[in-house]
Amino acid sequence: MSTDAWIMLSILILMFALLIWDRFPAWLVFMGTIAVCMTLGLAPDVDLLKGFGNAGVVTVAVLFVVAAGMYTTGAITLLADRFIGLPKTMTVAQLKILGPTAVGSAFLNNTPLVAMMIPVVRDITRVTGLAASKLYLPMSFASILGGASTLIGTSVNLILAGLILEQFGQEVGIFFPTKLGLPAAVIGVLFIMLVGTRLLKSPPEADDDEEVAARLYRAEFVVEEGSPLIDRPLGDTGHLASDNYRLTRLQ
Repeated sequence: MSTDAWIMLSILILMFALLIWDRFPAWLVFMGTIAVCMTLGLAPDVDLLKGFGNAGVVTVAVLFVVAAGMYTTGAITLLADRFIGLPKTMTVAQLKILGPTAVGSAFLNNTPLVAMMIPVVRDITRVTGLAASKLYLPMSFASILGGASTLIGTSVNLILAGLILEQFGQEVGIFFPTKLGLPAAVIGVLFIMLVGTRLLKSPPEADDDEEVAARLYRAEFVVEEGSPLIDRPLGDTGHLASDNYRLTRLQ
């Protein structure tokens, strides 16, 4: 190999080593790698930056905007409250979270979907006391499996479709991977629920004897007309199950 090829190989090895080390953000490692390659002139600048103009990459970026809008407006919270609620057991929680996440990932890119679901799962585990470690990782895997079922469900499929279009001029249909992706998603989600959950460790129990310094505050809230809290039992809303506060009075 030429000298430039050896340098490029060394840079790639260093890049993967930094990613595995996980001390720096992934975007910083990738941008630093491109900057080094451009500085050393290992490839034309146009070729180095060509990947950022790929249709798949642009689509993923646009879907992140959609995800941010759904979370900011509270749309994802309304959907989670209606279809997930406050599950009492881990099995029920996984049934209500993993299945919809896999289905949603088939039509909304899995990366922004997981970003939307993380606050939802966080709130559910805080209220119900369920182990977050047994929901976060299974949710991520379910989104990957579901996303592989369609063209737009995962970044990899979008990027590959963009490359196929550029190289061969052939467009790939949205349901092209479904024949293989859908059975794999169903089997994968069932495996996660039946076997994978048992392999994940539960968080260590807190020491009751440990003294924790805390400050107490009192807060008052007004339920506005049309609120989804109206005519719902407090137990269903999670206001009686939290360890972080105590409900003292209703008016």
